[in-house]
Amino acid sequence: MRTVSPESPRFGSVVLTGATSGIGEATARRLAGVSGELVLLGLEPAAEVESVLDGIRAAGPARLHYLAADFTSLAEVARVARAIRGLVGRIDLLVNDAGVPGAPERIVTRDGFERTLQVNALAPALLTRLLVPSLAPGARIVNVASSAHRFAAFDLDDPDLRHGYDPVTAYARAKLAMVVWSSLLAKEERSTSTTVVALCPGLNDTPLSAAMMGRIGGPPSEGAARVLHAAVAEVPSGTYLEHDEVVAPSAEALDAGNRRRLAALYLERLPRFASA
Repeated sequence: MRTVSPESPRFGSVVLTGATSGIGEATARRLAGVSGELVLLGLEPAAEVESVLDGIRAAGPARLHYLAADFTSLAEVARVARAIRGLVGRIDLLVNDAGVPGAPERIVTRDGFERTLQVNALAPALLTRLLVPSLAPGARIVNVASSAHRFAAFDLDDPDLRHGYDPVTAYARAKLAMVVWSSLLAKEERSTSTTVVALCPGLNDTPLSAAMMGRIGGPPSEGAARVLHAAVAEVPSGTYLEHDEVVAPSAEALDAGNRRRLAALYLERLPRFASA
């Protein structure tokens, strides 16, 4: 596998979620130097993250747009997708990095879904679905997953963890859903020139990881480097990366029955929001 230097490409338009802290912020700083236009999404109003945005602006010449979006509302995801389409003509790179840790106690969103599953898996899938028509030829979708998916098992009779909720289980299951959805999306887009890549960014000392495991791991810049590698590496669509290497995801992720049922779950839950 030949790897392209993350410093060499120049993306026309890039959309990055989860851009105001942790790996997302570090990734935004890297992308500011190699992108013409950078659309950043975060939870906070712009006024609350102005210093973060100033730091990203200082990191490179990309024209910067910022949109606040709360992924606990799928209607909000649909709104921000419309806003993105109004800002950019064609998208060369979409990076789905937004995520939350499992909450200490189970939280159900206004849409009726367990929060970790919605923010980490359902919302990125909906945003991507709504932006697919705006993807440029040869575009790439990079989904930030986690090796934590290897410690999860599906219970698709109870995807929202109504029974036996645990924050680590909630996070791992959501990342398992992200890994499977990435490969399903690659299959769906196989007749196009779009490439879909999922990756584990490694253990990084970020607010998300600190909430679950404390202050451990390397700096967020290490995770950002892996995201940039996934954005440019010459790998087949549907690839999953750990430590910048192509590896097989877990047996749960590869199980044909799980894949069929998860595909049905996405089809059941997302279409009504796609037309919002």
